[in-house]
Amino acid sequence: MLTRPSDIIAELPLPQSQILTYEYKMPYPNLSLAVQHGFDTRVVNSYHAQLYLRKRLNEIHQLLYDPKKRNIPLHSQPPDEDNIINRLQENLDMSFVPSEFAFDPEEAPATEILSARLRAKYWGAQAITFRPFVKQILDFNSDRSAGNIGDLSYRAFGGQFSGPIIGPDVKHESDINPMILHYARKGIQALIESTRAFHNLEDKRFVITNVFGTAHA
Repeated sequence: MLTRPSDIIAELPLPQSQILTYEYKMPYPNLSLAVQHGFDTRVVNSYHAQLYLRKRLNEIHQLLYDPKKRNIPLHSQPPDEDNIINRLQENLDMSFVPSEFAFDPEEAPATEILSARLRAKYWGAQAITFRPFVKQILDFNSDRSAGNIGDLSYRAFGGQFSGPIIGPDVKHESDINPMILHYARKGIQALIESTRAFHNLEDKRFVITNVFGTAHA
């Protein structure tokens, strides 16, 4: 079983397929029709929420990590550095979660597979949104330990959005933009929660679409 190409693209600077160009022209599935054809309502609602999150993940990848992407699917607004992260977060508010899967981000991991998968995808989207800020701090500390602090600038974004960065004028942790620290904390929380999303499930074999990708994540 192979990892999805999008999973590889997320980690390596390789050319992207143009298939996502057509993603925003595709309507969501007809849920009522699916239920009429015998699909369990809970499974259908879970799938719909997963699909919504996958689209948001693709948007985040294209905006923050693709240096060639110019078609930003965020209500056709230009990439304003001051609020782009907030806009990404607005697209990940809990309004997309069906009532039977609603959860508090502070609560313990789910105890059944559909809820666990949904939460893992949610935290994964949070993680890739804030990962560049965690990386900046890691790079800054690494270079400082090696004595390389000088005129370095930590641009952790591959796309056209640059966001708040640790610039060459930053010499100590106290000089780091507080917003970077805030976003980095959210990124660390997301990494922790996405890692433990399946930890509350009972000890059995679950049917998932990509066991290697899930285990790696």
